[in-house]
Amino acid sequence: MAKVLVTSPHPDDEAIGCGGSICWHVERGDEVLVLFFTSGEGGGHGRGEAATVEMREAEAHEAAAILGYSPHFWRLPDGGLTPARDLVERLQGLLAAEGVTLVYVTNAREMHPDHRAACELVRQAVSGLPAERRPDVLMYEVWTPLARCDEIRDITHFVEMKRRAIRAHASQCEQISFDDAILGLNRYRGELLSWPEGDYAEMFERMVF
Repeated sequence: MAKVLVTSPHPDDEAIGCGGSICWHVERGDEVLVLFFTSGEGGGHGRGEAATVEMREAEAHEAAAILGYSPHFWRLPDGGLTPARDLVERLQGLLAAEGVTLVYVTNAREMHPDHRAACELVRQAVSGLPAERRPDVLMYEVWTPLARCDEIRDITHFVEMKRRAIRAHASQCEQISFDDAILGLNRYRGELLSWPEGDYAEMFERMVF
């Protein structure tokens, strides 16, 4: 059984980037934790900060119930995420305490600065561990599609659960149809890289140390 940590800069990135893979891990019996670095208080679209945090964390819990993961919130500043030394050490402690064997994180070339910072935070935390204790790290795509494919996962069986989980982040889907957008990309990945086995796929780049 794998111990999986999905790191998500904001509530909704986890469902968009690797919601199907979360379902895949849960079905296999793996233990999945999702760590939200921020609670997305900058995405309230006119709502106050406190109300936005409450709303977006509630949406994350709703998505968690659909996908089957355990959510954790660090409530770091939305729009100001940095790979500060104390955060690197905090993440290292979590990885060691939980015995994490696989980490998911947004990819290093994402257009959103918080997404890039999350990737660098994970890179520093994992690279600082002894080589024999380092988990594998797979980078996923949200805003910026990946150019390199190191792992492709057929998510056809889980695509409707992924769609429901993305839509659970209703405050964000009111602004952009994230479900239609990412499932279009997943369909493209499935057609080109997972044919003929499946119709939808998530693609990942492996972090190299």
